[in-house]
Amino acid sequence: MATVRKSKRKVIIISVIAVIIVLAAAAGIAVAAVQNSITQVSLHTVSTSDIYETVNATGEVSSGAVKEYKVGSVATVKEVFVKTGDEVKQGDLIATFDTSNFDSEITKLQASYKQAKAGYNEAVESQKAAKKNLAQVQKQIAELEKKNSELEQEVSKNISTMTSPSLPTGLPSVSVTNPTGSSNTNNNTDEDTYDESMQDLIAAINDLTSAINRLSGNAEVNGQIADVVMNTVADEIQKGNSSSESIAEKSAQAVRSAIDKGNINSSNLLEDGDDAAQIIQNAVGNIDWNDISSSIPGNAGSAALLSNQLMLTAYYAQEQLYSSMASDSIVNAKKELMNTTKQALDMLQETKQELAGGWTAAFDGTITECDLYAGEQTSLLSGGITLQNMGNKVVTISLGEYDIHKVKVGMPVKITTAYGEYKGSVISKAPVATGGGGSSILDSVGSTMGISGLSSLTQSGAGVEVQISVENPDEFIVIGFDADVEIDVGEHLGITTVPSQAMILDKTGSYVFVYDEEEETVTKTLIETGASSVSEYEVKSGVDLGDRIVLAPQSTFEDSFKVRIKE
Repeated sequence: MATVRKSKRKVIIISVIAVIIVLAAAAGIAVAAVQNSITQVSLHTVSTSDIYETVNATGEVSSGAVKEYKVGSVATVKEVFVKTGDEVKQGDLIATFDTSNFDSEITKLQASYKQAKAGYNEAVESQKAAKKNLAQVQKQIAELEKKNSELEQEVSKNISTMTSPSLPTGLPSVSVTNPTGSSNTNNNTDEDTYDESMQDLIAAINDLTSAINRLSGNAEVNGQIADVVMNTVADEIQKGNSSSESIAEKSAQAVRSAIDKGNINSSNLLEDGDDAAQIIQNAVGNIDWNDISSSIPGNAGSAALLSNQLMLTAYYAQEQLYSSMASDSIVNAKKELMNTTKQALDMLQETKQELAGGWTAAFDGTITECDLYAGEQTSLLSGGITLQNMGNKVVTISLGEYDIHKVKVGMPVKITTAYGEYKGSVISKAPVATGGGGSSILDSVGSTMGISGLSSLTQSGAGVEVQISVENPDEFIVIGFDADVEIDVGEHLGITTVPSQAMILDKTGSYVFVYDEEEETVTKTLIETGASSVSEYEVKSGVDLGDRIVLAPQSTFEDSFKVRIKE
């Protein structure tokens, strides 16, 4: 048998081919692995379409006209002419009342209001006077503080040049403290002893100043009296007189003399001259001047300083008083009391007037509630009488801030109940939202889903009440039940749109991912939206017709990344 010899050339070729096949397979596997690691997406081409925009919500059915008759006070019911379920005509008498017991209450409230109004007017005038007096006192304080500083320097200089052992070698610390915070102090010896005396002095002067301020409502007159009294006290102490009784008598004589000479304007005094002098005598006599004067030096310079400091203390007390009287707190409190009393009076008078003529039906309708009985007294908790026009029905809904601006009075509405569909129209929008702060993001998301007013359903969401009339209602649309409404808010034809499922919404705006065919990447892009439907949004800017965008993007997508297209 012949032997077959294989060609070496052929063997080599076969081996090379085998290697190439293995390498190609490996490369294919590697390429496939890379391809599988790239996010695969489906694309949508931006185009035009028509959007018929609607706002959808659910509300409660009620009668179109409701009149609730409430007493709002305690009254005696004379007669009741209706009961629950009765049909009445406009103008029919439904109940009468005895209002004689209102007269005494009205008289009391009128007196209270008159008194409250007088109190308010008095507070206003007192505030005006206090502001004027405060300005005068503050001007005088500035002058006295300047003079006090000069006298302190003069007394300190005089004491430093005196060598007589019979005179004090140092002036005690004199601290005159303003209740508002400022103070004048010289730095000398025996500080602790004098500070304690000064505290007693300040308290005493505050009491004395209060007595002086009661003599007149004019700050200038009170300042004149304080000037006379403080100078007299200072002079007597410097003379060595520490008798409270004697100082009080001298002060009263000085005030009486100043009034007689015209140095004190008696026309603004609330008391006659003798009574004013007696009040001063009593007030000065209540102060223990012996204890206060024991630590005060006895030279002529310190006498002027003491007088000035006494005056400063008195004016500081006046400043504190007038600052309080010049504030708005008293006036505001008096005004609130006056307004509250007036409101109560007006309400009671209106209630009496309404009840005196009896209650009459405001329109044709049905009595749906009657909680009054002849011969009995009403209470603030009484239900009263409710009249409704049952033949006219409305649906009341609440819309959030995202949807309410789309809805206008007169827009057509489709109303759906468990028994069928009805036509209607928007008849009113409330002027304000109720229920708290709204959430436009929540409403925006809800509109994307075809649900309106989501924010008004949350604990903090606000809603605007919208009423919709029902055309040709029948017995199947029942008051108290819910009804679904669909409001046609706009027709937008041939506009640029993107599918709702291609959008990502967050607090910073609306976004889509735009595909770049050359780079094979997608980029997160902000768009401006307009009209919307359940499935589409109008795009005003951000993308153009023909752009390709990602369908169903994930919120976890990066802002820009490479993709492969799902066929």
